[in-house]
Formats: sequence, structure tokens, C-alpha cells
Amino acid sequence: MLYLLGGLSLLLVAAGLYFTTTWVSAGGPGALFPSDTPTPTVTFTPSTAPTITETPTITPPPATATAAAPFPYTVELGDTISSIAERFGVDFIVIMILNGLNNDSVLTVGQQLIIPDPNMAIPTPTPLPPNLPRGTEIEYLVLAGDTLAGIAAEFYSTEDAIMTANDILDPNQLFVGQLLIVPVNLVTITPGPSPTPEGTSAPQPTATP
Repeated sequence: MLYLLGGLSLLLVAAGLYFTTTWVSAGGPGALFPSDTPTPTVTFTPSTAPTITETPTITPPPATATAAAPFPYTVELGDTISSIAERFGVDFIVIMILNGLNNDSVLTVGQQLIIPDPNMAIPTPTPLPPNLPRGTEIEYLVLAGDTLAGIAAEFYSTEDAIMTANDILDPNQLFVGQLLIVPVNLVTITPGPSPTPEGTSAPQPTATP
């Protein structure tokens, strides 16, 4: 019996030594009782939302109307007869004639004008009524190429009479768009003699004041 107990004691001692040696060589209690392995944490990095860049819509400026026929135009701030004529590509003198304007006319905001076709020629002046009394004064708008002598001849007037009626000092200072007062029928045309044979000069008709 004693031998049996002694054998068990030696067995227990050997087992204790074995476990002790194993514990020391494994680095402590962690080898026999492993610690919990931490669970990795998944971190979500929010993605950057896409940036939406709006492309601005470019609205083209309104095209300048090209007149195909006379049309009304409302005068705006800063308009002049010349600027309106340039905008629509028409002759400013035609705008003046169609709208009864002259170089002294002042445009007002909101005023209605008739804008002609760019191809429209200068309107032909209305013929004067026949048998106007001598010295009747009419208004005449100076056109490109006009001269005081030519205007006087057209209306049977004289340069001096036109210069006096308009306070003109220099007959060469006429300008397009100028409104003249023209006394008409101041002279009469005296018919010349019958045509002469070819090769001879015939006297020209003369104006009689």
C-alpha cells in the first residue's frame, strides 16, 4: 500500500514539473489559456459624392432685324438718326424723308419711326402744284449731291433768294439733311429760238427774274 501511494506521489510530482516547464517555455499563462483574439473593425470611408458642374446656357444676343419692307421702330434711349440707320443698314436720309425729319429734328424715347427697306431708293419728291404764286416758300431737304445753284434751277428760284431765306452766308456750306426754305417761281423760263441746223450753236433758254 505504501509503495502504491509513493508511486502516485511521484507521478503527481512529475506531472507538476511537466506542466510547470511547459508554462515557462510557452511564455506564461497565455500559452495554456490563450487570450481572446480581437475582432478587426471594418471602417467604411465614405466616398466623395460626384461634383455636378452645370454648363451655363449661352443665349445668343438677338439678331438685328434686316428690313424686307418698311416696319415701325420705337426710339430707345441714346438713339440718333445716324445710329438707327447704321443699325438697320439703311440710308439715314431715307429715314428722314419717310418720317418728315431733318437735321434739326430731336428724337424722343418712345417715338415711332418707319424704317425702310435697305434697298429702298430715295423717294421722288412730290411735284409742286402748278401755278404756285411767285415767291411761295416750300421746304426742301438737301440730298447728297445737291448744290444751291441746282436747287434754285429746279424750283425756278435764285441762289440769293434761298440764301436770304435761310440765313446762308456761304453757298458751298450745304449739308445732307439740311432743311431749306425755297421761294419758288421767282424766275420764268424764256423759250429760245427754234433749233438751228447741226453744227451751229443755239442760244440757251434764259431765266427771267
